[in-house]
Amino acid sequence: MSMMKRIVNYTLILLLSCGNRPNNSSLVNSIEIRDTLRISVGKAPGSVEIGDFNHDKIPDLAITSEMDSSVTILLGNGKGNFTEAKHSPFFAGSLPNDLTIGDFDKDLNADLAIANHEKKFLTVLLGDGKGSFNAASNSPFRTEGIPHVHGVATGDFNNDGRPDLVTDSWGNDHVEVIFGDSTKLFKTPGVFVKTGKRPYQRLRVADLNGDQVPDIVTTNTEGNNVSILLADGKGGFQEAKGSPFPCGAAPFGIAAGDINGDGKTDLAVINSPASMGAGKGKNGLTVLVGDGSGNFSTINGSPFEAGRIPNRIAVGDVNGDSINDIVTSDNGSNKIYLFLMGKGQRVLSTRVITVGNAPKGIAIADLNKDGLGDIVVCNNSDNNISIIFGSN
Repeated sequence: MSMMKRIVNYTLILLLSCGNRPNNSSLVNSIEIRDTLRISVGKAPGSVEIGDFNHDKIPDLAITSEMDSSVTILLGNGKGNFTEAKHSPFFAGSLPNDLTIGDFDKDLNADLAIANHEKKFLTVLLGDGKGSFNAASNSPFRTEGIPHVHGVATGDFNNDGRPDLVTDSWGNDHVEVIFGDSTKLFKTPGVFVKTGKRPYQRLRVADLNGDQVPDIVTTNTEGNNVSILLADGKGGFQEAKGSPFPCGAAPFGIAAGDINGDGKTDLAVINSPASMGAGKGKNGLTVLVGDGSGNFSTINGSPFEAGRIPNRIAVGDVNGDSINDIVTSDNGSNKIYLFLMGKGQRVLSTRVITVGNAPKGIAIADLNKDGLGDIVVCNNSDNNISIIFGSN
């Protein structure tokens, strides 16, 4: 087991108000930061996902590190502390840029699929149910997307009981869907589905029209919009009526969840012209409210201020009011931005939280069983992660 350096900082108490505060942005439901736990991981951590990797019903962490081609597995104890899994870190393929969790081999253990930047393949690691991972027999799985992969997400799009994968092919304005297979794990080449202009970097999967079948949403950086691809449960896709939907300049990252408390899936989008070579427009956060049928509209005040180089995004309830909040990372500073949401189309308040340098991947889950969502962020330049515990 590799050694893991821990740094506990109990001084991160101040939350600074940021600009572009919407109407009704009172301090209601604000949170107080108790402490931040920092844990050393691999070199240049960039993505983090949360799952149960050892069947103890306690959230664990998977963190990919771009510069040493690794994924670190940290096993939680339910009290906010973590131990590195046996044999961690694991080889994750070249330049791991994104990851997703699913039971790909149907053995009831959580597995990982990783998008390898600047390569035309996806690395798949199979979990043993104890926190260790090994490469699947046919991994890495070749993709045909143009020019290479950036993002990856999973869902059972054809209702065959096996998780499928989807990755971007921004060079021809498509995504590539790779269906699960009982013999080869995944059937390649995949099926291409048309999107908006340049579905670059991030795409995500969620049930966007309430039919219990996962759908695909892409961020189209040159179209300044998102495409909603509704799955028919048989392996086919149809673009939602009205899609693609405007969502501000250079949409770069995206997260799905019920953000306004109406029981329907909404979208939170990072606008990041600063991340694009010739990007134009305003950086920030755009919130799209869903009507439950696959139709989305932008809330007033979007885009909200989110730093110099807004990069990644997550949703979750950090203050225990049963409404999901939004957190974004600013890769151009040492800040993350927390947007506390209220019922209806409202941002109650915005806060800036100091973390490590060049924060990137970000996630929210209740890590210490207090009923509040905790924030995990990858400090890309510091080779560690920060964990910020929620409080009501």
